[in-house]
Amino acid sequence: MLSIRSLNVVMRSCSCYYSSSALSAAATEAEKTLREVHRRAHNFREVQRCTLLSIKTGGCSEDCSYCPQSSRYQTGVKSHKLMTKDAVLEAAKQAKEAGSTRFCMGAAWRDTVGRKTNFNQILEYVKEIRDMGMEVCCTLGMLEKQQALELKKAGLTAYNHNLDTSKEYYPNIITTRTYDERLETLQHVREAGINVCSGGIIGLGEAEEDRVGLLHTLATLPAHPESVPINALVAVEGTPLQDQKPVEIWEMIRMIATARIVMPTSMVRLSAGRVRFSMPEQALCFLAGANSIFTGEKLLTTPNNDYDADQDMFKILGLIPKPPSFPEEEASCDEAVSSSG
Repeated sequence: MLSIRSLNVVMRSCSCYYSSSALSAAATEAEKTLREVHRRAHNFREVQRCTLLSIKTGGCSEDCSYCPQSSRYQTGVKSHKLMTKDAVLEAAKQAKEAGSTRFCMGAAWRDTVGRKTNFNQILEYVKEIRDMGMEVCCTLGMLEKQQALELKKAGLTAYNHNLDTSKEYYPNIITTRTYDERLETLQHVREAGINVCSGGIIGLGEAEEDRVGLLHTLATLPAHPESVPINALVAVEGTPLQDQKPVEIWEMIRMIATARIVMPTSMVRLSAGRVRFSMPEQALCFLAGANSIFTGEKLLTTPNNDYDADQDMFKILGLIPKPPSFPEEEASCDEAVSSSG
């Protein structure tokens, strides 16, 4: 069983690796461990490319201190209704043509209760995007068990529901839903057979112990998340966290490296805040174990690296786009072959 103490040791080792004392024994061991762990579970050159679209923007009743979509803050983000099917499918088509293999849809809701019409529309979006040959992910707030089952039936690949930070620091950031409610949604997703996508944000004012606590919670779930997004806070004017200082690249690398070691088979996503990092800095993140990114000019409502810049980065760094994966379809094919034999 992974303990908080042992995770602290891992994070300190990763810190040694990416510091001026990189010739120390601890740094050498950390580098060796990272390389072995990453290459054992993944093609180290493959990086997954995902696109995230806000299909219902603004007007959220939650009080997440970092979020410009909360109706409680004056951030200039206007509230919009759910996007039409044609508009969403066109965006998915463009994302696929640009090289993305996973299309993620986000709605600024606390939960999906009482949104039957909109939820049924989203089920249709999931089915049609999956038919394009793309993986499909949603982040729609808290889910009930039946809704998770319906999303699975529609063909949803993954469901994102971030824990954001440690359980201890969480009340400083959000008061309108509990940590346990987040864990309950992850349970519904997991039990429905949908891949869990869950990570957090650094730069919220948390202590190092809170970063360790977040990773410990994720790494000790009944199964490791399929995807672990590591976000650096993008401080937005009008939110309570507007004056937070930017996250240093070394903090991001340390978090990614620790996540890779304690959750070796997970996709570790270099997520929000990437736009602030140079290509060499992003290269260090990939060396630390990141193997997934969001592409496209926006992440919901905040800026992101543009397509051309990412194309250049892949070419210069020798990265290979990861193809989509549909394990349930592969399993069905295997079963068919077995039965015919």
